[in-house]
Amino acid sequence: MKMRIKKKTIKNSTPFLILLIMHFLLLMYTLYKKRHKSYLILLFTNIGFSYFFEYFVLNLFQGYRYKPKIFRNKYFDNILGAIFSQGMYVPITATALTAFRLGFGSKLLVAISYALIERLFISMKIFNKKWWKTYYTLIFIPISFMCSDICHRLLKHNHPVAQGVTSYLTITSINVSILYILALFGKIKFGLGIIHSWREHFIIVPGYSFILSAVLLITYKVNTRLSTYYRMIFVVIFDFVLYQKNVLKNKKTILILFPFHMLMCFISNKLFNMIYKVYPDDSENKETQLNKQQIQKS
Repeated sequence: MKMRIKKKTIKNSTPFLILLIMHFLLLMYTLYKKRHKSYLILLFTNIGFSYFFEYFVLNLFQGYRYKPKIFRNKYFDNILGAIFSQGMYVPITATALTAFRLGFGSKLLVAISYALIERLFISMKIFNKKWWKTYYTLIFIPISFMCSDICHRLLKHNHPVAQGVTSYLTITSINVSILYILALFGKIKFGLGIIHSWREHFIIVPGYSFILSAVLLITYKVNTRLSTYYRMIFVVIFDFVLYQKNVLKNKKTILILFPFHMLMCFISNKLFNMIYKVYPDDSENKETQLNKQQIQKS
């Protein structure tokens, strides 16, 4: 029986891991060729976009299910498959397409490739569709690629809305990922009522992350000496209210979340500073300005 389970695990996980390695190599190549931290920021922005998309399609409305068979718990396994797909494959590809300025034809070709991979995964029974259709993939993948292009273009011109959206999505992607790891190791569990199910947890936690990210960004923009204190006061009260409403399982969870909030305060400050300062110094902008100066001189 154990041998059968092991064989099934290898069979299911191998395609996911192969794609993971391929996309990791693509990311390393992109960052090597485009040596500027703006592309790393763009990557996390694309991850944030994908997490929002996956929250509604997968977590809330269960449009499909991933089956990498890496974890025994089907909810953790399903979310891990989503992290592979929407947290790595698509965002990395979107970042690379933007970085190398590839056109719509390339984007459409990549979208078709993803649709074919989706059909292959269905035939291998490692991806199961419910109401989701493959042609949705062909529609939404190019849209995500174009959103990446637009976001990067606006950021290079220091567009305030783009900076705000990027800051929010970037910190959200980190928030969601860390909370997933905490849940994976059994440190936290959200739910409704006395008995908390993992289904409830993965519906509530992203919403919890969305609120925390908004608080981090708003308090950063207020930019007072007391911003960090405002953040910590809010999140502690917020967690206590969730405990009172039985959304948090026990008081121990509040104590576990406190260092998490401290970490996110530190990360968000560094990250937001980078986002609001890196693009004015973008190497591509400098190169463009130098070219204009040379043309004017000639």
